[in-house]
Amino acid sequence: MSGPTPKKVLITGADGLLAQAMKALNPSGFTLVFRSRSEFDLQNPGQMAGQLDALQPALVINTAAYNLVDKCEVERDLSWAINATGPQALAGLCAQRGIQLIHYGTDYIFDGAQRVPYTEADQPNAINHYAAGKLAGEQAVLAASPHHLVLRTSWLFGINPIRSQRSYIHAIVRQALDGKPIRATTDQQAAPTYVGDLAAWTFELAAKPTGGLYHAVNDGGLSRFDWTKEILAAAQTAGLISAVPPVEPVTTAFFNSTIRRSTYSWLSNAKLTASLGHPLGSWKTGMDAMLRQPLWPEAGR
Repeated sequence: MSGPTPKKVLITGADGLLAQAMKALNPSGFTLVFRSRSEFDLQNPGQMAGQLDALQPALVINTAAYNLVDKCEVERDLSWAINATGPQALAGLCAQRGIQLIHYGTDYIFDGAQRVPYTEADQPNAINHYAAGKLAGEQAVLAASPHHLVLRTSWLFGINPIRSQRSYIHAIVRQALDGKPIRATTDQQAAPTYVGDLAAWTFELAAKPTGGLYHAVNDGGLSRFDWTKEILAAAQTAGLISAVPPVEPVTTAFFNSTIRRSTYSWLSNAKLTASLGHPLGSWKTGMDAMLRQPLWPEAGR
């Protein structure tokens, strides 16, 4: 006797970190179909409509985004099209066809004025163009259908097997291997989130009749400075570096960034924890798993 028909899921941004984690997860009960930007461009509503009609998915997961924060200040039209206008169009197309959409937001939408973890009920205040675009996008998605989902996340890390490795963990380990000075900010705090965990939570929610807004981050937030020290200690334990180099504590102002960044964007994951019925787990578990894998093709591990 055959089981239930798997739910067809269209995943955008096929080459990205999160999409690749979903491909590796390959969850039961779902048939995953991946589309790259050239095949499913958020700036091309006609192309998106054609793909939706041809594939007829039950669910669309939009992992595509323009997340180069500093470049968003320069390439404003492009970043707004991908982060705001595109998700709005996609949300409308999905709502018209009775398709649920899962979209991803960011902790950057909070200005850092408070010093306790932000909940879904807290009022956003975008202080740079990237944050403004992402906020507009998530608001449009939620307005299009009560069945749509927005998952806000922060400090996402992991290994993408088909792209160059650019996560913060890669950068820190590479600096240690190259003997370069390592500096990290003491005045930026958030919750690191392992991409494999975010992928798993996404499909747990997809199996439920739910919609709305959730903060999807691992348990525990800390400063960039403290996270950097944790990364180096774990890298030494994993045998990637022979010794833990010193880390110089600095403030955000040291890097002379041209844009404003929140100094505190720790998200509370209490709502998602309650919805899934289990703890979301520490980011340390994901970090340790990541460091046991080959971080670069030449690593030979």
